[in-house]
Amino acid sequence: MATNKDTVQQYIDRLLQEYTEAARELTNAKAEELKKQGELDKNKKWAGVLSNMFSLISETNRLGVIYMGTLERTRKQNEKLGHNASLSVDAIKILLCETRKVLDCTEVFKGLIKTLSDRIDCKIPSKGTNSIMAVLAALKTAVEEALTAVKEVVNALLAVYHLEEELLEQIAGERGLLYQVTGMYILLTDGVKPDLEACASCHPRKKPIFPMDANTCDFYTHTKEEYERVIALLKEIQRELDLASCRREFAQAKNDALKNAYDAAIAAKSCDTKK
Repeated sequence: MATNKDTVQQYIDRLLQEYTEAARELTNAKAEELKKQGELDKNKKWAGVLSNMFSLISETNRLGVIYMGTLERTRKQNEKLGHNASLSVDAIKILLCETRKVLDCTEVFKGLIKTLSDRIDCKIPSKGTNSIMAVLAALKTAVEEALTAVKEVVNALLAVYHLEEELLEQIAGERGLLYQVTGMYILLTDGVKPDLEACASCHPRKKPIFPMDANTCDFYTHTKEEYERVIALLKEIQRELDLASCRREFAQAKNDALKNAYDAAIAAKSCDTKK
């Protein structure tokens, strides 16, 4: 037949078993909470790295788009400048041609004056200041001065023509400013200049690079997707951590209650034994 002491001991043994199980549950709950806290801290650091990286990439993209706009405006201005320079070359060609005609006509006029002067020189006795020969001499001098002036104009126009041709070449020539600006724009959008052959080591991109946020830049897209994934993961881990903390707090309360009950039962048994 079981005694009262056997019943008390059984109660104490049951409390000890439950307390031991509660302590084990508390240890597991603490380990799970610590694990989730570690995952949260690790992903927070990674999120910080991605946030800084994405901010730098976004700023690079913003500046790149602004630079593209500047290049496009510069290209259009250079197209106008090249067109105007081409018109200037054509205009100087026409002016030079017309000036050469004036030069030829002036030389013909000079020859006619000489012919006339030679024909009448021996037939006119009076050669005073008001004579026809004096007038012809003055006209001859004026024509010589005109010839000199026209030649100077021709030489000046030739110099300007060469300068205009050089300007046109610098702006719209084969390797001129327009070509370089266009190449810079293509380099931003395609990742390689038109005249740069692909090499085996660099493998230049064939997809557009700028603007990066148009889902055409792999690095930008992957960084953004990874950052968004980590942010979503942080929320999930935080939720799991909150649940783990609740389980740990519940396990702690259960452990404390059973420990107090066990200690009280041991104390009560000790007092009963002394009686």
